[in-house]
Amino acid sequence: MTELTARPWLAGLAPYRPGAAAPSAAGSLSSNESALGASPHVVDAVTRAARAAHRYPDALATDLRAEIAARHGVPAEQVLVGNGSDELIFLLALAFLAGGGTAVCADPAYRVDEISTQVVGGTVTSVPLVADRHDLPAMAAVPADIAYVVNPHNPTGTLVPRDAIRRFRADSPAGLVVVDEAYVDFAPDPLATTAVPLVREGGLAVLRTFSKAYGLAGLRVGYLVAPASVVATLSGIRAPFSVNRLAQAAALAALRDRTHHEAVRVHTIDMRRRVSDLFTHHGYDVVPSHANFVLVRVPDEAAAVRRLADAGIAVRPGSALGVPGAIRVSVPGDEGWRQLRQALSRP
Repeated sequence: MTELTARPWLAGLAPYRPGAAAPSAAGSLSSNESALGASPHVVDAVTRAARAAHRYPDALATDLRAEIAARHGVPAEQVLVGNGSDELIFLLALAFLAGGGTAVCADPAYRVDEISTQVVGGTVTSVPLVADRHDLPAMAAVPADIAYVVNPHNPTGTLVPRDAIRRFRADSPAGLVVVDEAYVDFAPDPLATTAVPLVREGGLAVLRTFSKAYGLAGLRVGYLVAPASVVATLSGIRAPFSVNRLAQAAALAALRDRTHHEAVRVHTIDMRRRVSDLFTHHGYDVVPSHANFVLVRVPDEAAAVRRLADAGIAVRPGSALGVPGAIRVSVPGDEGWRQLRQALSRP
């Protein structure tokens, strides 16, 4: 019998490693989860949906898809809902990068962009950031099938203006520019920042997630706004029923609760400033952030992670994100803020 072996390009592939949890939810500041949780309407929606758990979900999440399309002013044929935005990234790789395709992204990149490309036998060119920001001119000089722009960037939290993305789309030889807007809700003006209006100009797609501002990280819902031809291709290769009934109901309820969404935005922006000021007060260099986390430069990364862990706080080591000598700290709730302040005040 011949021994089954994995494809050779998978050798040495570094898997995605999630952030560690702290002893309490308040101190778990490693995964950029919502400090305020989901809309209170989500529990009711999930409870109702659970009564039909014996039925398969709507394969295309028709109601949610229509609501998203209306929110962005695009046809429903340009929206695809997925099992988190990560499923959609893997579908993009499968459709457009398999068997030797090429992708370009920032360095550091969102790891799933790299992993998905490598899994399907594609290659990735990573272009170093300049002053913690995407070097779009250098990325535009790289021939690629897909160009990934994470905006705001993770893990730095820096922002690329929409006009810069429009110029990049015009200059880049990439067949498709994919703008990942997981954190765009925490920008000063999300409507002026989002690249969704550029989709109509062609060659560009936008990824969004319900994990951050909508607080549904545990239910895995994301979506893509893209040219109808891209959506049709991905719809034809995705796993059937990949977004379960409870997740669809929760996402629809969360999307409709604009009051809670705005409360999350206001809290995050205010608390982000307080966290940045706290670290700056204690002598640390903080990268100005437009996300729900801050990247803090530290003289001893391992010691900083241990110090906070001893105080019951879990943060993400920068070395795990491609930025050694730093820690990434998610924006906390009020209790997490108190823990963080006390931890940094200790000698």
